[in-house]
Amino acid sequence: MSVNLLTSLKEYDSILINQTASNWQDAVKISCQPLLDKGLISTEYVHAIIQSTIENGPYYILAPFLAMPHAEAGKGVFGNGFSLVVFNKPFYFEADSRPVQILITLAATNSDIHTSVALPKLLPLLKMLQILKRLKTPKVRKKLFHCLKKSIFLNI
Repeated sequence: MSVNLLTSLKEYDSILINQTASNWQDAVKISCQPLLDKGLISTEYVHAIIQSTIENGPYYILAPFLAMPHAEAGKGVFGNGFSLVVFNKPFYFEADSRPVQILITLAATNSDIHTSVALPKLLPLLKMLQILKRLKTPKVRKKLFHCLKKSIFLNI
């Protein structure tokens, strides 16, 4: 099974821009909200991400400014999808000095989506990091979709 990042973001209207988080837990909750609103996850999944981060650290930081919060596949997940949230300023996880400003939250119903599909195909996003960090205009969604359409990772 495959999950298309662009289709998921557009279908579930799950892009949030210029968000403010008081701490990393708040950022995770904000990034999960579009998935909660669309019924793809339950609050159990949000709590699982936070608990897993407390126990294991922010293992899902992919690069400076970019992280992909997720927890055990299927636990509190009802459908596959993504949310993309850009915060107006970087935040930090406890005991970690890497700044994070963009969260792409993954909801995966099984571990195949999680490990074999989503993670490997999100890596080209790192090439777009500088572009994403600059998308702070009122037309940000349109620009973001334009960038995503031109990127290599549309087959997620």
